[in-house]
Amino acid sequence: MPANVETMMFHGTRPWHGLGTALDHPATAAEAILAAGLDWRVQLFSAWAAEQPIPRAYGVVRMDRREPIAVVGERYVPIQNAEAFAFFDQLIGEGHAVYETAGAIDRGRRIWLLARLPGEVWVTHEDAVGKYLLLTNTHDGKSPLRALFTPIRVVCENTLRAALHGGQDGGVSIRHVGDILEKAKEAQRLLGISVKYFDTFADQASAFASHPLKSEALALYFQSLVPDPKDADPSRAVSTRETLVRLFEAGKGNALPTVRGTLWGAVNAVAELVDHERRARTKPGESEALNRWKSAQFGSGAALKERAWTKALGLLG
Repeated sequence: MPANVETMMFHGTRPWHGLGTALDHPATAAEAILAAGLDWRVQLFSAWAAEQPIPRAYGVVRMDRREPIAVVGERYVPIQNAEAFAFFDQLIGEGHAVYETAGAIDRGRRIWLLARLPGEVWVTHEDAVGKYLLLTNTHDGKSPLRALFTPIRVVCENTLRAALHGGQDGGVSIRHVGDILEKAKEAQRLLGISVKYFDTFADQASAFASHPLKSEALALYFQSLVPDPKDADPSRAVSTRETLVRLFEAGKGNALPTVRGTLWGAVNAVAELVDHERRARTKPGESEALNRWKSAQFGSGAALKERAWTKALGLLG
């Protein structure tokens, strides 16, 4: 596999990048971990430099390879892969979700699990969105374990990232400090939160689909998301906005009569840009497509989609 994806599994349709071990049946967490090559642990060891221990610092070692992957502080508490994925097993066992993909990137520094919840959100009578939970955990101390909701548009498999503010509507976050097992009880609220989240998502997305967007308003919306840089060549920003206009007019699913020319089409143009067309920085041996996916899920692409949603809400008045 490319350098930035270690291992992954999938159930159902093979992912667009063509990678992963296929499972022909819905999996438990234990089965998903094994198929995704995530059946390993990390362990902390004293960090050393110049033959001296580094005070209050520990190396995180991936034990199946005996490979150091990060240095963390003294308060850091690892959340093992099996512990992270077990958060979802109750949902799976009760038939509330199905694991679709799982894997590791960046030599195991980050792992993820994507599970599909039953049912769909119908934004219009022609346009449906699948309901997903995305769990991501890191072993480098840079971010907490997160379980968040990720709507995915059925017609084109674009991943939306709705910035629904107010409390913990966006999911559950667990820091790598203190009593991890006690904090893990927060995950038990996921189903209740998901109902509220997707209800709010449906209301807002339907409002977008009912809001026509004229050319001048469309240009201002895309300008707010991709502004010209100060004291620099604006050609890249101009090109990106032109791509957004093209996707607004002819992107996948945007020709549907109930979507064409609406704010919902503009939001989805941003999602399609981020997921499929935006350039991603790569190092030798890395895949641009996979780096784009990584950005869309965890990085600047995800942030751009959230801004697109927030600014779209502002246009509703």
